[in-house]
Amino acid sequence: MALNVSIIASGLKLLNFQGITVSNDEFVVATLEGDLLRIGLDGTLTRWVNLFDYGIPTGVVNIGGTIGVAVSAQESGYFLIQVTPEGKISSIADLSPFVEPFGEPLGIAARLGYYPYYLVAISTDVVSSAGIVIRVTPSGRVSQLASLLSSPFGIAASADRVIVTQEDGNLLQISPAGKVSAIANLVQAGFGIPLGVALDGDNCVVTTNLGWLIRVSPDGTESPLVNFLDAGLGNPTTIVASDRSYIVATTTGNLVRVTLSE
Repeated sequence: MALNVSIIASGLKLLNFQGITVSNDEFVVATLEGDLLRIGLDGTLTRWVNLFDYGIPTGVVNIGGTIGVAVSAQESGYFLIQVTPEGKISSIADLSPFVEPFGEPLGIAARLGYYPYYLVAISTDVVSSAGIVIRVTPSGRVSQLASLLSSPFGIAASADRVIVTQEDGNLLQISPAGKVSAIANLVQAGFGIPLGVALDGDNCVVTTNLGWLIRVSPDGTESPLVNFLDAGLGNPTTIVASDRSYIVATTTGNLVRVTLSE
């Protein structure tokens, strides 16, 4: 397996959970300053909209061309908002009843199909480490999918499963009915706490706080791909899969493409 690592953009204002998604052959990246940036494959950067009046983005996802964003406004509350392709911003749901008083929304995914909906990973207590995953329809109807024993960080979804990373090291699978099962524990395997996650076919691709990008098969087999810290690229956080590449944001402000060829 050959692997190529290249920097698409650098100098971005990122921390752990701002988020990346793909839209019309561009990457939409949320920043700590509340900007949604559109970044082309060649690194061309356009400041699209600013969400700071709504809060700090903690996750973004594309659902039918509209960008869903989980935002943290702290004292003012926590919300799921959406941005249309034309840049119109509107609120979908108030997440505060599921988050407060000691929580934070830390990831967002989308279940696509005939009845699409958003999935939000919420740490309900960032001190004691506990969490939930909720479903939110585009019309704003909210329901709980699953309760978790540790704070969730990253989340990814397909038509028949949801994948969540947890602070305790577990990579979890959640069925549409809310049944939770463990795939692997990356802390126990020595790779660190899993952060971001993307689905690539049947496999999961995960970033960790020790710098790793790891592919995990459905049976839990871990295959380390690259260590971003060793490569001098910063700690990898959020990730999205795009056209046989993995696009990863790092805490040093890099947007990195990792391309594999078997």
